[in-house]
Amino acid sequence: MKKKLVFVGNKPPMRETLSNEIDSFDYVMRINRMNYLGHTGNRIDGLYLEANHEFNDEFKGGENKKSIKNAGQILMRPFWYGHFTNWEEYLTEEQHRNIELIDDRFAINETGFERLTTSILLLGYLLNSHWRDEYDIYITCLDVENRALLIDNFPIWKGHKGAGLYEQRFLMDKLKNKQIFRLEDE
Repeated sequence: MKKKLVFVGNKPPMRETLSNEIDSFDYVMRINRMNYLGHTGNRIDGLYLEANHEFNDEFKGGENKKSIKNAGQILMRPFWYGHFTNWEEYLTEEQHRNIELIDDRFAINETGFERLTTSILLLGYLLNSHWRDEYDIYITCLDVENRALLIDNFPIWKGHKGAGLYEQRFLMDKLKNKQIFRLEDE
């Protein structure tokens, strides 16, 4: 029997009791700024870090920057790992030494689109690597049905413009085929 991993996106949680459910999973995976830490539980077993311009220069790690050092495992894309020169500001030496580099080609090949968001790149990797053998993957705090509208129409996602429909189809297909499951947030 597989363990349960929950992937927590950066969408605000809709219900208060979500934090207890998230913290009860076998593995809690988060991304970048962890905007709603506390409201979505406090565990950080794994963290997907995209050390890009927004992370380093605009948000400076986000409001929960200090919590990054609590993450048990850091996952990164090779490109951003190679450009993460100020890692000491965010990570412990042990975290940096044990970073797991993901293969972002899984999601890119499956969707046919190059400029996918962090969430989809991570899910593509989790579903096509050693993670899928050990865990059933749940998602929460992640837009699914409105993803095309969100990604393709808001300036914060300008670098991903056009990815919305591809990402929405990817998520809907994975849910329909029970490759991922949804931890309801409503």
